[in-house]
Amino acid sequence: MLLDNNTDKVIDLLDMYDNLSNIDKIRLAIYLLENKNFDINFNIKDMIILLKEVLNKLDPSYSKTIVNFAKYKNLLFLSAKYLELTEKEKKNFSIEMLFNIFETDFKDKVINREINKHLYVYDYCYSILNK
Repeated sequence: MLLDNNTDKVIDLLDMYDNLSNIDKIRLAIYLLENKNFDINFNIKDMIILLKEVLNKLDPSYSKTIVNFAKYKNLLFLSAKYLELTEKEKKNFSIEMLFNIFETDFKDKVINREINKHLYVYDYCYSILNK
């Protein structure tokens, strides 16, 4: 974990997040970042684009279909648990979620390199914590 002041709710949600497949981690991250429910002074559009590109490489059918989020029961459950968090907890979870992706080995050198170069987790963390 990147932060050391997480609540039990955030830690429990992170434990569930850790058990997701890499594709589902990316899919949930995109969904939550697009619907983050809090305001920050950071451009997350580039990170969302990067995550969509990674998801497209991991799941080639991603860009060809409309995603019905309801068919991913575990992601729906996690997003519902996310909505129960306070604004501060949502911010902490989003930081930890992106840090988890940053540390994940996707078994693909190109994906790992792109994430390490363009997923600005530390800048995102700094912008959220210093607001």
